[in-house]
Amino acid sequence: MTRLWFGPFSWKLPLHVLVVAMVAVTLVSGCASRVYRPADLPAHLAASPAVNLDTLNLSSLAGASNPNGVICWGDLLTVEIDAGLPSLPPRVSNVRVAKDGTAKIPLIGRVPVAGLEVERAEAAVASAARTRDVYPNPFVSVRIAQTRKDHITVIGAVATPGVYALPRGSSSLMAALVKAGGLADTASGEAEIRHTDPRLAVAAPRHPATAADNANPTRLVSHETTLVPTDGVVRVNLFDAVTSGAGNRRLQDGDVLNVVQRELPPIHVLGLVKEPGAFEVTANRDVYLLDALALAGGCSSLIADRVTVRRRVPGEAGSVMIVASIRKAMDGRDNVLLAPGDTVMVRQTPQTVVVDVLKSFIRLSFGSSVALF
Repeated sequence: MTRLWFGPFSWKLPLHVLVVAMVAVTLVSGCASRVYRPADLPAHLAASPAVNLDTLNLSSLAGASNPNGVICWGDLLTVEIDAGLPSLPPRVSNVRVAKDGTAKIPLIGRVPVAGLEVERAEAAVASAARTRDVYPNPFVSVRIAQTRKDHITVIGAVATPGVYALPRGSSSLMAALVKAGGLADTASGEAEIRHTDPRLAVAAPRHPATAADNANPTRLVSHETTLVPTDGVVRVNLFDAVTSGAGNRRLQDGDVLNVVQRELPPIHVLGLVKEPGAFEVTANRDVYLLDALALAGGCSSLIADRVTVRRRVPGEAGSVMIVASIRKAMDGRDNVLLAPGDTVMVRQTPQTVVVDVLKSFIRLSFGSSVALF
């Protein structure tokens, strides 16, 4: 037994208790190879602020719509032909434009009309009637009775995945995202489009990730401008597409739009906290030091102040240590922005060790839990 003096009081403590306390003090006094204070942290080691995809103006992804008067395959046409003879009443027919772009007109046969405005389609039908000796001088009226619907499958990090029918000519990336309720919190900002027509499968190109991008996994990587062949999937960075205005993407019937989910490593909070553990983070929400402590239920010791944040930097050997103070974090000085994968440790200090020893001794001596603080 060893006698420990505190002012006018003294206690006899078991030797093994003092040894454990001394070892703990020694461990917490150690240091890492690269240690920084929050104010001195180099820019390339700092966490990137989250990108709030909710603020993106997705309307720039809409693209230009086809004019309403242009005929496309799948449209339903109402064709009225008047031969100009009293003995022959006008003939009205509803015909569907086939995938080859032709419409089968009764008595006349197939006439190419896809891609034509209604006036030119009327002239094409009248010309075919005269050429094929069906009507000598007909009057033709063409009207688009119903436009084709494009069925687009939207999956991934959207509010409501599903299959949506969009009017042809308005089947854009933005229209599909709006139909699906917008982006979910887990969206990475990266979208993949798998076209039914393989000829459309060219990638929205990209820059290789830089060292700064690797150090900040929440950052969205930029794209360059040259299109390259791909494996049948077009990849679009929504953030770059909105900011550059170069992301207009038209979708076609049968296309699949996948908004990629961003799976970020959790933030671990350990040490003198009430509920240590791993906590999930999202790409569009900033998590600061005090936020992480709150997620862990707060500190288990009222006098705990020393916190370290261990951060692994992709592309660099080892990790860095950020040493912060809870008191300074409360006034904003050390409330460091955390990055996915950080480990936050509320450390033991000589003061917290002494308090723990006193608590243990009192419990052993009096058989009850007496909180000193």
